[in-house]
This record gives sequence, structure tokens and C-alpha cells, in this order.
Amino acid sequence: MSLQTRRLLWQLRHMLLALSVGVALFCTLQCVALATATRQAVVAARDLDAGLVIATGDVEMVEMPDHDALRHALGCPDDAVGLVTQTRIEKGDILLTTDVGELPQVPEHHTVIDVRLGLGQHSFPIGTAVELRSTQACADDARASPEGCVVSSHAVVMAQPRLDDTGSTVTQMAMSAVEALQVLAAQEHGTLIAARGAS
Repeated sequence: MSLQTRRLLWQLRHMLLALSVGVALFCTLQCVALATATRQAVVAARDLDAGLVIATGDVEMVEMPDHDALRHALGCPDDAVGLVTQTRIEKGDILLTTDVGELPQVPEHHTVIDVRLGLGQHSFPIGTAVELRSTQACADDARASPEGCVVSSHAVVMAQPRLDDTGSTVTQMAMSAVEALQVLAAQEHGTLIAARGAS
């Protein structure tokens, strides 16, 4: 083997070695990059009850390691504001597309009924939790209040007010079956008013 051939083989070996080192370094950097890749996601800034209309202060952005599980996470607060929580969300939980919706979800053992509110009662946004109070004296199974008899301590507005077949204005609200019976009985005998409940 000539000196020129040996020199050429030596240069070729060094080039292959340098190429192998370069490929190994590239693969290592790719692994590190994938392991440290992050993305932003929307999380709850406080505990959020089911049926709550999300406001700006209810959510915040955080940076977290990227993962396939985050592909259904909301990407910015504007995606969440104005939507209704479908389940209870704890502070710090990631908001997924399945956690929020345009309408509240009716919880188990709850029902939706038409509620006739007193004349002049302003409507509430869909998803708002309200107390329903009657102007009549309290029955044994209802809670007395200075502003009236509480016949439902937690009713969720499910739709905007509409006219029923009799021409009365009614609002669909979700509440427990027990409270629904109290509300139906109370609105047959007097006026109901709604007051925004604690969120």
C-alpha cells in the first residue's frame, strides 16, 4: 500500500470519526431538547365550582414540561373566559377542553325546570349560580331569610329567559330534585326572586 493511499485512508478514518462524534452530539442535544421542552397551559387560579362562568381572574398561564397529555389543554386565558366549568376544578389544575363548555352540565341527582321570576327581575348570564327566594312564609323544609324564604340555595341558570305557552317569562334553571319540588310549589302561590349566590 502506497504512502498516498495510507494517508488517504487515515484522513477518511478521521473524517468518519468526526462525523460519528457530530451525529452522537446531535442526538444527545435532541434528547436534551425533548426532555426540557416546555409549553404554556391555562390553569385554575383558584378552586372553581362546577357551573361557574369563568372570569379573567379565575385562570392563569403557567410554563410546564411538554407532554402528549397537554394536547387537549387550553392554550391561552381568552380560550377559557366566558365558558362554563363542567366539573369542579381545583386550584392549579390544568384546564382541558372537556372541563369547560358553552352550557353548564347538569349534575347527578339534579333536574332542570322552568322558573317564573317576579316582574322586573333582571336576567343573569348563563351559568350563574343563584338563590331563589319566595315572598311567601317559609314552610318547614325551606330556609328563612330577611329577604324572603329561600326555596333553592343553589340554582344554575341554564338559558336566557323566554315566554312559555301562557305568556309568562320563565328561565330554565338546574337544581337538586328536592329544591325543584319546593320551587314548583312556591311559584304556584307567590312571587320568586333570584339573587346571585356565592361562586
